[in-house]
Amino acid sequence: MRSTTTQGEASSKQSSYRQQNGTAKRTRLIRIIGRSLLSVIFLVALAIIICWLVVFPKTPRLVVETGKVTPHTSTHNLLNATIAFTFKTYNPNKRASIHMASMRMIVTSMGQRFSSAIPTFTLTPGNQTALSSSALVNFEYPFGYREEIDPELHFSAEVSYSVERWTSKPRLLEIYCNRLLLKINGSTTFDNTKCKVDL
Repeated sequence: MRSTTTQGEASSKQSSYRQQNGTAKRTRLIRIIGRSLLSVIFLVALAIIICWLVVFPKTPRLVVETGKVTPHTSTHNLLNATIAFTFKTYNPNKRASIHMASMRMIVTSMGQRFSSAIPTFTLTPGNQTALSSSALVNFEYPFGYREEIDPELHFSAEVSYSVERWTSKPRLLEIYCNRLLLKINGSTTFDNTKCKVDL
């Protein structure tokens, strides 16, 4: 009887030891996996932060060069015309390219707003691009006919930066230009009028 009892107790102890040993191994494995995942997440986050700090992308610059008003019909208080602007955009970054998508030129005067689309383009580091865009407008002037108009001009776009294979998420970019005095039925050259960029 004692022999049988001793053998049972030994078998029970071995079974309990195996269970405890298996549980400990699983716990260690889970801890190793958890620490590994945390390390990977930390390294990825650190790499993104370092990349952003090293690149530190600057906003693009925009300069308006010329403006032209081509009237189609004109009355005492109404102007139906095409307003066209030529401008240059410059990428001041040394390493990051700038992608400009869904860009629009918006012309506003007397609370009336008109816009036109600008095709997507990319500015490589240190490079500039010359662009032109025009909008068909119908301005009403309650104070009578004018020989000049001074519409507000601004641009909106979704901008993203890229360095080699890394690309940032698109962000809304707004560009505001000072009031530009334009001659009706004529072309106006501006002294490289710089615009304010808001990102």
